Amino acid sequence: MEDNNKINLTIENYTGEKPIEVVYREGVAGKVLDQKAPEKIEIAGVLSTPLDWLEKRVDTINQAEAFILVERDKYAITLTINESDPYKKGTITGSAELSELFTKFGINNPNVGWTPAKLGQFIRLNRAAFEDKEICMKLVSALKNFKANAQSQIEKQHDPSGSRAEVYRQTVESNLPKSFTVKIPIFKGPEKTTFDVEFDHYLTDGEVFLQLVSPGAKELTDQYCDKTIDAVLDKIRGVAPDIAIIEA
Repeated sequence: MEDNNKINLTIENYTGEKPIEVVYREGVAGKVLDQKAPEKIEIAGVLSTPLDWLEKRVDTINQAEAFILVERDKYAITLTINESDPYKKGTITGSAELSELFTKFGINNPNVGWTPAKLGQFIRLNRAAFEDKEICMKLVSALKNFKANAQSQIEKQHDPSGSRAEVYRQTVESNLPKSFTVKIPIFKGPEKTTFDVEFDHYLTDGEVFLQLVSPGAKELTDQYCDKTIDAVLDKIRGVAPDIAIIEA
């Protein structure tokens, strides 16, 4: 029977001064792992994050292959590096985030609508946002009684074809104050800002919804972001003068 386990070795120029050791291994050779593409850089932080990254890493990038995108309406700055290399392209984004309380109020957010009763309950639970607690509770009471007052006005209409929307508008104007004042952080952080908030309203399926609007808060927000963004961009120009800066 033929022995399939025999190994034939041919050794050239062996002089016999050292013994020869032969190691025989059985099994399947390990698979060579596929080479992985480098991981892309994706970082998100505060407005100064792109600047902070550049201050430490500007010597590792080609500035001609990078750019800064400024989106003031989103309060954001984005640094893109290695823009033409799909394997090494990366983004470092910095943005200013609205505070949790400002967001919960839904101020200047067209997608947030409150029923008067729900808004009254929310304001009652967040009365710390008001410097004058008595004014706060009067507002809560007016919001709780809003529907009853509006219904009473509708019943008093002599013209049955009268517009409910007009009645609700009159109730908003007469039953609720023109505006109220809060002191809360606009952006994340401990700093609180005082500003006035106004009421707007709309009707959906016969139900009135209130929206909170504050031109003052919008103005303060834009001023803060413009000032902060411009300061960051000035420093970026000093650190990386050859990076293109694009305003969206």
